[in-house]
Amino acid sequence: MEDNLIDLRISKENKIEFNTRGWTLVDLRLKDDLIKNAASGLRMMKYNSIKNDFRPRRIYYDHLITNNLAAIELPFNRQICNDRVKNFFKEAKIGSLVKTLMGWNNPCCDLARLFCMGKYNYRGNWHRDYSEDLEKIQLNSEIRKVVLVGIYLIPQSGFRILKKNYEFNGKSSIVRNKKIDNLIRTFPFPLSPPENAYNCIEGKIGTALFFDPFLLHQGSNFGERLDFHMKFCNSYEKNDKKNNFQDFSVINILHEDYNFSSDNSRRMKDKALSKIPFTRRSSIFERFYNSIDYRIFLKRILKTSILTKNESYNILKKQGWEIDFFSNTFMQK
Repeated sequence: MEDNLIDLRISKENKIEFNTRGWTLVDLRLKDDLIKNAASGLRMMKYNSIKNDFRPRRIYYDHLITNNLAAIELPFNRQICNDRVKNFFKEAKIGSLVKTLMGWNNPCCDLARLFCMGKYNYRGNWHRDYSEDLEKIQLNSEIRKVVLVGIYLIPQSGFRILKKNYEFNGKSSIVRNKKIDNLIRTFPFPLSPPENAYNCIEGKIGTALFFDPFLLHQGSNFGERLDFHMKFCNSYEKNDKKNNFQDFSVINILHEDYNFSSDNSRRMKDKALSKIPFTRRSSIFERFYNSIDYRIFLKRILKTSILTKNESYNILKKQGWEIDFFSNTFMQK
């Protein structure tokens, strides 16, 4: 590997962890003031996004009184990104870390969003962000053509990654075949595997999580969430675009000068932009039920009583998966 591909923040231990278990936490080694200013910049982004009804965005569990904005899409666009966030990326040099960990010459970010849920517990569905032959899942993660990066600027715990031993073809697999894998990923309610089957990530201030997007994982947090979620690949394009505050390439829609439209017909003509959600807020009725359900569980009692009678759920339960009844409530465990 060339000298310019070596970032000393990536240790041998980091590489071993990533290759064998599929994830590793890296200390960005940044000054406290820079991190504090960056976190303040992220809160400004969230505030302005809500105030100006900025889209594209994601809203998962909207509430009656609070706009529980889930994520800001295209977060590097000059319409929403501020200097505090740009200064963070100048110093963090995320591209250098990806180069060293993956051995790539030109890491390119083709997905980026800022998760910014409010002070509510959240848990999503188990999923994979990368499609490949499941037979390869037990191989070292360094062979992947994609890597995901989560950047933590405030304390955040809860994110789950299934251990390789419990993955497809693992010694203690709870994903015995491709049918079960599909059932897990499509089940319409958060699931919980046995506690010893997954790693729960403790996102510490000023760290970045590098993980294998092929492994089953689940978004989960307790309280406020402010973290970047980014996907990288190794680009072979000679004319890649690059934001002047970042040391990695980006696809067209992630450039700060990209001029996007919220008009649906125009968006559909841009293949990359058509995949980005411009979510509207939920109806008053839905928001009311979400707020009630967060405390009283009325909505989920009705839903889970139906799901537990489903044949698919009985198949999953035999593998150790159970409905996570208290997910997305104040009693989430």
